[in-house]
Order: sequence, then C-alpha cells, then structure tokens
Amino acid sequence: MALHRNGAAEHEGFAQVVPTVVVDGGAEFGVNLGAPVRLRLWGGGNDAGLIRKEDWDSLSDWGQVVRAFKWGSDEAPWGVWVGALDSYSLLSAHLVRRYSNRSNPDYHPAGGFLTGTLGPLYVEAFASDVLGARLLGAEAEVDLEHVLFGQPRQTGRYTLAVSAVHDGGKGEGTSPDVTLAHLDGTAVVLVRPGFELHLFAGWGGRPGVG
Repeated sequence: MALHRNGAAEHEGFAQVVPTVVVDGGAEFGVNLGAPVRLRLWGGGNDAGLIRKEDWDSLSDWGQVVRAFKWGSDEAPWGVWVGALDSYSLLSAHLVRRYSNRSNPDYHPAGGFLTGTLGPLYVEAFASDVLGARLLGAEAEVDLEHVLFGQPRQTGRYTLAVSAVHDGGKGEGTSPDVTLAHLDGTAVVLVRPGFELHLFAGWGGRPGVG
C-alpha cells in the first residue's frame, strides 16, 4: 500500500501484516485482538523507522489492539462492547448519529459502549476513546407505561429520555470543548402491520448556554 505522510507530499510504501488472536465464547462473550502493522518498503526519509510511527505515536493508538471485545448481548440485562465504532448512534441518535471513531488514518482508538436494563429503565453510555478523554456520552430512557401500569405487552411505546454528550477535544486533531444535552418524549400512538405512527417532542442545547 502507498500512503501520504501527514502534512507532506512524499509517498511511502508499506507491507501490512495483521497478527490476530480470537476467542469465541458464544453469543455473549468474544475477544478479537490484533492490529495492522505496517512495515516500511520505501519513503519516509533517513530517520524513518521500519514501522509506520503515526500508527503508534499516542496512547490512544494502542487501543487498536482490541479489535472487538463483547460481553453480554441484546437479550441480556447488560452488555459491554469495546473496539472500533463504525456508524455508531447513541440510543435515540439525537446527539450522536452514525459516528465513526477511526476516520482519521493516524488515529486508531478503541471506543466502547455499555448498555443496561433495570425494570422500566434503559441506560446506554459510550466513549469514543477509552484511553483518552475525547467524546463521552450517555442516555437514560424510562418506559412510562411500565412505571404507571406495570409491565406492558409492548415495551417502548411511551418513553421519556435524557441524554448528554461531552467532547473534550483531546484526540489527535483539534475540536472545541463542548457539552450538549437533550430531553425528549416519544409516543407510539398507532401500530399496524408494516406501519407505525410516532409522536416526538424534545428540547436540547448547551447547558448554561442554551
């Protein structure tokens, strides 16, 4: 493969090997460890090393060793996922929608998210970089029908949710330090085969700013 050096016009050539270790523990547990190691074939100047340094020059880059770690499942009361985030959305997706944490070719963090259910409460929290304070967020959703009338036949028809996301701007690159929050309610007022009617109401902004 041929790559540009960041901020330079010089081409560099690499051969890539991907050592991998996989542990398959079934539907609720799995580990996939490994990372692409790019070995220099040409370019980079006299001070260039054998391995492409931009792939391993920060603590966050070591997160790429965890390609995937799974504990729990959608059917379990809780679950944990660590690895690359590709098109990730935080629950209702009002604040985080289709986010990818490895779009920068020189930044290879391991992201992660945690889900948990307890009665009418569902919580999801995530970090775009578990080894660095970059993008963090969480959302909690309450099933109002469950709270008021007990276990419903169809969960999630009437919900109230609050979410918050903070960007610390500490990844490789520059971004402003910002916090966003959102409150929303959802009602599924009509359900038919192949058709549903939803009503949404919500408000969001920057706490202390508007």
